[in-house]
Amino acid sequence: MEKSEWEIAWSDYLSVGVPEMDEEHRQFISRVNDLNKAIIESEDKATVERMADLMLMEAAHHFWHEQELLARWKYPETAAHIAKHAALTAQFERVMKDFAETDISFVWALKGLHVKQLLIEHLLKEDVKYRDFLRAQTGQTSQ
Repeated sequence: MEKSEWEIAWSDYLSVGVPEMDEEHRQFISRVNDLNKAIIESEDKATVERMADLMLMEAAHHFWHEQELLARWKYPETAAHIAKHAALTAQFERVMKDFAETDISFVWALKGLHVKQLLIEHLLKEDVKYRDFLRAQTGQTSQ
Protein backbone atom coordinates (compact mmCIF):
# COMPACT_ATOMS: atom_id res chain seq x y z
CA MET A 1 0.00 0.00 0.00
CA GLU A 2 1.07 3.55 -0.54
CA LYS A 3 2.31 5.40 2.48
CA SER A 4 -0.49 7.95 2.19
CA GLU A 5 -3.06 5.25 3.00
CA TRP A 6 -1.32 4.71 6.33
CA GLU A 7 -1.16 8.33 7.35
CA ILE A 8 -3.77 10.65 8.71
CA ALA A 9 -3.29 14.20 7.52
CA TRP A 10 -4.56 17.02 9.71
CA SER A 11 -6.96 19.36 7.99
CA ASP A 12 -9.09 22.28 9.09
CA TYR A 13 -12.12 20.04 8.73
CA LEU A 14 -10.87 18.02 11.70
CA SER A 15 -10.59 21.15 13.82
CA VAL A 16 -13.10 21.43 16.66
CA GLY A 17 -12.31 25.09 17.14
CA VAL A 18 -10.80 24.66 20.60
CA PRO A 19 -7.04 25.16 20.34
CA GLU A 20 -6.12 22.81 23.19
CA MET A 21 -8.36 20.03 21.83
CA ASP A 22 -7.07 20.56 18.31
CA GLU A 23 -3.49 20.28 19.58
CA GLU A 24 -4.30 17.08 21.45
CA HIS A 25 -6.00 15.69 18.34
CA ARG A 26 -2.94 16.58 16.23
CA GLN A 27 -0.68 14.87 18.78
CA PHE A 28 -2.85 11.76 18.82
CA ILE A 29 -2.91 11.65 15.02
CA SER A 30 0.87 11.96 15.06
CA ARG A 31 1.11 8.98 17.45
CA VAL A 32 -1.13 6.87 15.19
CA ASN A 33 0.98 7.86 12.18
CA ASP A 34 4.19 6.96 14.07
CA LEU A 35 2.73 3.59 15.03
CA ASN A 36 1.73 2.82 11.47
CA LYS A 37 5.11 3.97 10.16
CA ALA A 38 6.84 1.60 12.59
CA ILE A 39 4.63 -1.22 11.37
CA ILE A 40 5.20 -0.63 7.66
CA GLU A 41 8.93 -0.21 8.24
CA SER A 42 8.96 -3.60 9.98
CA GLU A 43 10.21 -2.33 13.33
CA ASP A 44 10.65 -4.98 16.01
CA LYS A 45 7.74 -6.05 18.17
CA ALA A 46 9.01 -4.25 21.29
CA THR A 47 9.19 -0.95 19.40
CA VAL A 48 5.70 -1.33 17.97
CA GLU A 49 4.28 -2.25 21.38
CA ARG A 50 6.02 0.70 23.04
CA MET A 51 4.61 3.11 20.45
CA ALA A 52 1.15 1.61 20.79
CA ASP A 53 1.32 1.86 24.59
CA LEU A 54 2.32 5.52 24.34
CA MET A 55 -0.55 6.17 21.96
CA LEU A 56 -3.00 4.55 24.39
CA MET A 57 -1.69 6.51 27.37
CA GLU A 58 -2.06 9.77 25.47
CA ALA A 59 -5.53 8.74 24.28
CA ALA A 60 -6.62 8.07 27.85
CA HIS A 61 -5.35 11.48 28.97
CA HIS A 62 -6.97 13.21 26.02
CA PHE A 63 -10.31 11.48 26.58
CA TRP A 64 -10.27 12.52 30.24
CA HIS A 65 -9.42 16.12 29.36
CA GLU A 66 -12.04 16.29 26.63
CA GLN A 67 -14.68 14.89 28.97
CA GLU A 68 -13.81 17.50 31.60
CA LEU A 69 -14.24 20.27 29.04
CA LEU A 70 -17.51 18.84 27.71
CA ALA A 71 -18.94 18.80 31.23
CA ARG A 72 -17.75 22.38 31.83
CA TRP A 73 -19.37 23.50 28.55
CA LYS A 74 -22.58 21.72 29.55
CA TYR A 75 -22.55 19.78 26.31
CA PRO A 76 -25.85 17.86 26.33
CA GLU A 77 -24.30 14.74 24.82
CA THR A 78 -21.48 14.47 27.38
CA ALA A 79 -22.63 11.12 28.81
CA ALA A 80 -22.97 9.62 25.34
CA HIS A 81 -19.55 10.97 24.37
CA ILE A 82 -18.00 9.44 27.49
CA ALA A 83 -19.57 6.11 26.55
CA LYS A 84 -18.07 6.43 23.04
CA HIS A 85 -14.65 7.05 24.61
CA ALA A 86 -15.05 3.93 26.76
CA ALA A 87 -15.98 1.84 23.72
CA LEU A 88 -13.09 3.27 21.71
CA THR A 89 -10.67 2.57 24.56
CA ALA A 90 -11.91 -1.03 24.72
CA GLN A 91 -11.35 -1.38 20.98
CA PHE A 92 -7.84 0.05 21.28
CA GLU A 93 -7.12 -2.40 24.11
CA ARG A 94 -8.30 -5.32 21.96
CA VAL A 95 -5.97 -4.17 19.20
CA MET A 96 -3.12 -4.04 21.73
CA LYS A 97 -3.93 -7.58 22.84
CA ASP A 98 -3.80 -8.71 19.22
CA PHE A 99 -0.41 -7.00 18.80
CA ALA A 100 0.89 -8.81 21.86
CA GLU A 101 -0.40 -12.20 20.77
CA THR A 102 1.15 -12.30 17.32
CA ASP A 103 4.53 -11.85 15.73
CA ILE A 104 3.13 -11.61 12.20
CA SER A 105 3.68 -8.17 10.74
CA PHE A 106 0.72 -8.57 8.36
CA VAL A 107 -1.60 -8.78 11.37
CA TRP A 108 0.09 -5.71 12.83
CA ALA A 109 -0.53 -3.86 9.56
CA LEU A 110 -4.22 -4.70 9.67
CA LYS A 111 -4.44 -3.63 13.30
CA GLY A 112 -2.60 -0.39 12.58
CA LEU A 113 -5.07 0.44 9.85
CA HIS A 114 -7.90 -0.44 12.21
CA VAL A 115 -6.60 2.03 14.83
CA LYS A 116 -6.43 4.70 12.13
CA GLN A 117 -10.00 3.96 11.07
CA LEU A 118 -11.29 4.07 14.64
CA LEU A 119 -9.65 7.42 15.28
CA ILE A 120 -10.87 9.04 12.06
CA GLU A 121 -14.40 7.76 12.61
CA HIS A 122 -14.42 9.17 16.14
CA LEU A 123 -13.13 12.56 15.02
CA LEU A 124 -15.50 12.82 12.07
CA LYS A 125 -18.63 11.39 13.69
CA GLU A 126 -18.36 12.27 17.37
CA ASP A 127 -15.99 15.17 17.97
CA VAL A 128 -17.56 17.27 15.23
CA LYS A 129 -20.82 17.10 17.18
CA TYR A 130 -19.41 19.11 20.06
CA ARG A 131 -17.67 21.40 17.57
CA ASP A 132 -21.05 22.15 16.05
CA PHE A 133 -22.61 22.60 19.51
CA LEU A 134 -19.90 25.08 20.51
CA ARG A 135 -20.25 26.98 17.26
CA ALA A 136 -24.00 27.24 17.77
CA GLN A 137 -23.40 28.53 21.32
CA THR A 138 -21.04 31.24 20.13
CA GLY A 139 -22.87 32.07 16.92
CA GLN A 140 -20.01 30.92 14.69
CA THR A 141 -20.94 29.37 11.36
CA SER A 142 -17.52 28.19 10.22
CA GLN A 143 -13.97 27.71 11.48
